[in-house]
Amino acid sequence: MNFYQIRQTMTDDAYDVISAFGQTASLTLQAIAYMTGQREHATRFILEQMAVFDVAVENNGLWCLSEGFKASMRLC
Repeated sequence: MNFYQIRQTMTDDAYDVISAFGQTASLTLQAIAYMTGQREHATRFILEQMAVFDVAVENNGLWCLSEGFKASMRLC
């Protein structure tokens, strides 16, 4: 899925999570929750759902957008 397709079905909370990555390349769960004003469990759920669709990836406690998703954002 590309950014345009995903954005059509994305909740505002999920969009806030993606927007947080505009500040830096990778963030901890706690940093994303703080930046978006969401609870950690809700943020984790959103990130895990994004991981299922290859939008976000987690590596050693740091979350970032997948390379494929970032590429699709540049195409829009």
